[in-house]
Amino acid sequence: MKITNKHGLPQAIVNAVSAYNYPPKEGRYSVTDLISPPQIRQLKIKHWDEIEEDASGRLWALLGQACHAVLDFTSPADSMSEQKMAIEFEGVTISGKSDLYHEGSLEDYKITSTFSFLLENGKPKKEWAEQLNVYAWMFTKLGKPVTELWIRAILRDFQASKAGTDSNYPLIPFQSVSVPLWTLEGQERYIRARLEAHKALNPTCSGEERWLRVSSWAVMKNDNKRAFRVFDNKEQAENLAKTDKAFSVAERKGSYNRCMSYCPVSNFCSQWGKEKKETEAI
Repeated sequence: MKITNKHGLPQAIVNAVSAYNYPPKEGRYSVTDLISPPQIRQLKIKHWDEIEEDASGRLWALLGQACHAVLDFTSPADSMSEQKMAIEFEGVTISGKSDLYHEGSLEDYKITSTFSFLLENGKPKKEWAEQLNVYAWMFTKLGKPVTELWIRAILRDFQASKAGTDSNYPLIPFQSVSVPLWTLEGQERYIRARLEAHKALNPTCSGEERWLRVSSWAVMKNDNKRAFRVFDNKEQAENLAKTDKAFSVAERKGSYNRCMSYCPVSNFCSQWGKEKKETEAI
């Protein structure tokens, strides 16, 4: 993979975001690989030397790396911080590096946006639960029992002016989220299912894996920029619009956000390439 610098970032930053840039390997799965879409991993293996990613797209990841480094340095003396692990399981190697294990508690630090946190209504994201439960399985296999899982989220775009004005908005730029701990049997079922998914020939990505944002219909009033109401159903929007001559309906087309802006192998993906051509032909 080639890291470009199209926006002229300082070389020190480019060097930092280019570090730890390793290709996936057959027969070895990082925890991130395991929970990620099989199609992305397979295309990375096939096209690694052709993939280009700009350094500017890795700036938030750099912030996360810096935070992890500081927290590793200040972790409790009797804890296991930034613990590297590798477990042999049914003919493959599963590897990973957890953030913090302390007295049975397994914690993962996230630098995330306040919006994404609110979008989940304070609940752990699906991939957070999957990631932490795979780590819990690894610790258990190494003889370290896990009794609880936590996401420690630092909210990078927190606005103090909104704290206290909205009951859903956090009071400080930090949130702790408890993650359900699966049974050991449940963890192994999940891992086996993911390995089977990765073995598939020519897999495709689901809407969820592509971060699908479904189409919606906004009922607008006069020249207001903000919608009066937004519906997932076109008929409901049109029925409301009929009640007032000042109303009009505007379609907000759905999109696959990961494919459009965040997938490193989208240029090599036949699934996305076909859909782009069909969209452009309309």
